[in-house]
Amino acid sequence: MILALVMTHGDLGRSLLSTAEMIMGEMDGFHLFAFHSGDSIDLYREKVRHFIEDHDQDDIFIFTDIYGGSCANTAMRYMDRPRIRAYAGVNLPMIIAFHTAKLTLQPEAIRDMIGKEGVRSIVDMKKEWQGRREG
Repeated sequence: MILALVMTHGDLGRSLLSTAEMIMGEMDGFHLFAFHSGDSIDLYREKVRHFIEDHDQDDIFIFTDIYGGSCANTAMRYMDRPRIRAYAGVNLPMIIAFHTAKLTLQPEAIRDMIGKEGVRSIVDMKKEWQGRREG
């Protein structure tokens, strides 16, 4: 099975997923691990560890918000596992692209596509608008 583990600070992950579902409809295979102010980092890491151990036969794509933050640092503990891929800087297009891709693509193809989609979806709208006016 191909799963997504969305690890973010606060309610960002929940908001991304609910917004994606507003666009795409119900999406299965997503698991949210929010880290809130005042939470124990040790307890958070323990919950993530249990999830990963419980799904050791699955391909897990981890999406975190900030590289170097608590969520990403927790995910970094599992980078030696071949069935785990992780991305920092999650955005809505990445969540939607993952949901669509996991229905038809193999994990290696999803891995390559997700990173590209995350970057491709960032657009300097002023520059794009000016280019269209000049073109």
